[in-house]
Amino acid sequence: MTDKQAAPTLTDAKGMGGIIAQDGFEYQIWDGLARLPAWLGNPAFEGMIFEGLEDLEARFFAPLAPHGSVIDRHQAKSGVLKPADIKEIVEGFSRYNDSYPGTARTHILVTPVVPATLAYMAKDRDRVRKARPFYDPFTEIKAQFDAKFRADVVDQYPDPLGGFVVDFVDFDERNIPDEKIARSLFDSAFHEAFPALDLKASQLRKVFDDLLAMAKANHNIGSFLTRSALIQCIETAMGGDLPLPPIALHILSDRRESNPSMLELDASAFSAGAASTADWQQGLLTPLQRTATWLKQQGAARLIVQGSYRLSAGFALGWSFRSATGFDIDIVTRDGVWATDDRPQADATYAQWDVSDPQLAAGDVLTVSIGILRDPFGDLVASGIPAEKIQRFHLSVPVTSAKEMQAIVGQLKRHVSDLAAKLQIKKLRLYYAGPAQFAVALGHRWNAMPETALHEFNAETRDYVATLTLK
Repeated sequence: MTDKQAAPTLTDAKGMGGIIAQDGFEYQIWDGLARLPAWLGNPAFEGMIFEGLEDLEARFFAPLAPHGSVIDRHQAKSGVLKPADIKEIVEGFSRYNDSYPGTARTHILVTPVVPATLAYMAKDRDRVRKARPFYDPFTEIKAQFDAKFRADVVDQYPDPLGGFVVDFVDFDERNIPDEKIARSLFDSAFHEAFPALDLKASQLRKVFDDLLAMAKANHNIGSFLTRSALIQCIETAMGGDLPLPPIALHILSDRRESNPSMLELDASAFSAGAASTADWQQGLLTPLQRTATWLKQQGAARLIVQGSYRLSAGFALGWSFRSATGFDIDIVTRDGVWATDDRPQADATYAQWDVSDPQLAAGDVLTVSIGILRDPFGDLVASGIPAEKIQRFHLSVPVTSAKEMQAIVGQLKRHVSDLAAKLQIKKLRLYYAGPAQFAVALGHRWNAMPETALHEFNAETRDYVATLTLK
């Protein structure tokens, strides 16, 4: 590797540039503080650094990323840039990406104005991004938007640089000529991020003052400003608590758009027919367990789960955040939010399972068939599994509340657990048909159970296929 191609480091000319020459330093701090309120509203935000490998970098937890986190890298240029300057900057972004693949989510050039000949890179992308939600149902229209923008950029910067710019680079025009404008941008961002707060002007001014002092302090230049330290600084300045949103985990399927205000897990590979060939362990279960560990490190014991997911994914969700490890889950359903700690009432009557116990010898593999409304038992028998080897649970009525869901989860869990203990069962094969929220709730309580192999119905082949095994 030549000097020109050398991987960026903290002590090379680029890494030392912001410390040696402070030109534009206030601009990048003002820009960073203006972004901070929105970042704090995102539970994945872990912290920020000024003058690290870039002018400003923000780190976010990302369960699917190779390192468990990703970086948004901001290069802030307060002066007038020429097209040649822009090209040099994006080439620097590209060198970083080649040197440290998988670490950066995006590279952002922040400047008061992009040169006129390149202005479309900022304005066209922003216009397309704003319009995308309206055109979500029309994939061919969105694809045409993307293709046109890619063609324009590649015409400017032939591949591979052009393709890199399209996929990883943003251009953000932000005119912040002085501290007065910076304060105004921060105030607007703060009110937008925390609309329920009614701070006095003096309180908001002190919040900005203290954050500015924190960012400018010599010992903080090039240091990790953690989420907790930033929140503490703000709360001390305002004299109260920030109304931070509860932690929500948004499961992305093949038909759901991203929600940047939540933790996200892309489970599109496990949607519809694609799930039959996906690696459930590495692609879904490992990231879920990584998320559970990260949440524990943050001191979080409750999360909201929403999105679109298959039944095996729902069971894996509940199992990864199960009650025995200290979690409670608010499951977003079409009928509202169903909480896993919404306990059944002692004097209430709830639906009862229709149960058929199997005839097994000690140490056999136990096949469990669970159906709410639709009963998979007949399909399993037709597939060759003897009826007398199946423990069948069927509920012929819908589940209507969180309390009822917890009641029937408890019934089922106790019955399977008792039988498994009696027969010294070491392995279970589980087949389920019913609402996704029940799969989450059952997985949430599936603690101290034998190794369980989940199966799911494949509409294309009209049979059940193994998905993942929980140990």
